[in-house]
Amino acid sequence: MKTDTQQQHKKNVLFVGMTDYDFSKENPVLEKKFQGLSKGFNCFVLARGKGWRFKKYQTHFYLTPKIFGKLGIFFWLVISFFRGLFIIYNKKIDTIVVQSPVFEGFIGALLKMITKRELIVETHGDWINSFFYYFSIPLEKYVKKIFVALGIFSLRHADKIRVISNYMRALVEKQIVRAPIYQFATFMDIEMFARETNISWEKTIIFTGVLYRLKGVQTLIKAFGSLRKDFPDYRLVIIGDGPYRHTLENLAREHKQHIDFVGKKELFEVKEIVKNCTVFVLPSLSEGLGRVLIEAAALGKPIIGSNVGGIPDLIKNGENGYLFDADNANELEQKLRLILNDKEKAKKMGAVGKERALKTYSTLRYFDSYIKMINE
Repeated sequence: MKTDTQQQHKKNVLFVGMTDYDFSKENPVLEKKFQGLSKGFNCFVLARGKGWRFKKYQTHFYLTPKIFGKLGIFFWLVISFFRGLFIIYNKKIDTIVVQSPVFEGFIGALLKMITKRELIVETHGDWINSFFYYFSIPLEKYVKKIFVALGIFSLRHADKIRVISNYMRALVEKQIVRAPIYQFATFMDIEMFARETNISWEKTIIFTGVLYRLKGVQTLIKAFGSLRKDFPDYRLVIIGDGPYRHTLENLAREHKQHIDFVGKKELFEVKEIVKNCTVFVLPSLSEGLGRVLIEAAALGKPIIGSNVGGIPDLIKNGENGYLFDADNANELEQKLRLILNDKEKAKKMGAVGKERALKTYSTLRYFDSYIKMINE
């Protein structure tokens, strides 16, 4: 047990990000994450959600309501800048951690310049291009230039940089940064998936994620439609919700009796669906890493993903799954056929993937890596 003196020597760390927190019900994954991190430092979170200020999971949360639609980003940035100043001085923050080089990174760099605190910039995805897969933005060419400038500004003010994949490391290194780079994956309760023993191999193909064009589900629907006549007993299950759902449902109309849109699910519900599938697919157009692939692999399932971003870090072609060129429905169809035609091979691939996932992405490794980054 730590003494009061030891507690006082723990760093105070402020996380700044546009994550939306919903504490209307308990979240065991968030609880595990923040309680694990709090063993190495004191956690403060400046984000979005209901509730202005409270303590939960040994963490102090400062939340701002998500309002004004897309323009709400700018409202949040202004509020967060002034709240950030208050928290930094009032709570004697030692380190600021921002979740993206662009919006949060800009605020973090300003806060660092004023308060002289340590700044860590995290990169979880392609901050230059992926935004435009989410939304249709006027004057895209010029907005991209602004994103590049903001990213360079924050990365070059960073004392440390965290990346989640080899792809993200390469993207950061292009900006000629001098700060040390730490590489480890996002937090996931991988043990929750790996300890599941009631596994079956039903004739289902699964996708899970927020339904934006970025996730490439349109490619998966086209590929499934092409192979359905040869595999009439298989179903495609799409877990998640989002602004692109209506478009996807229209695209799937011809095969609606065989494609299920089941909406957003809690993590334990996702596990219950994925544990019974034959294969899991992530057909993204851009992806920082692909956490859902790791979770599916931890259940012993073969995985198929587009050859973009950090996904190649997770899939060794032909060993634990297959890669295909993004937006190429014909190639995805071919990869699906390889798995659906040979269930024994699929099970062997799943076993290899599970072993790799547990070795590389354990929660203990995440906590050790994060605490080391903060305290070095």
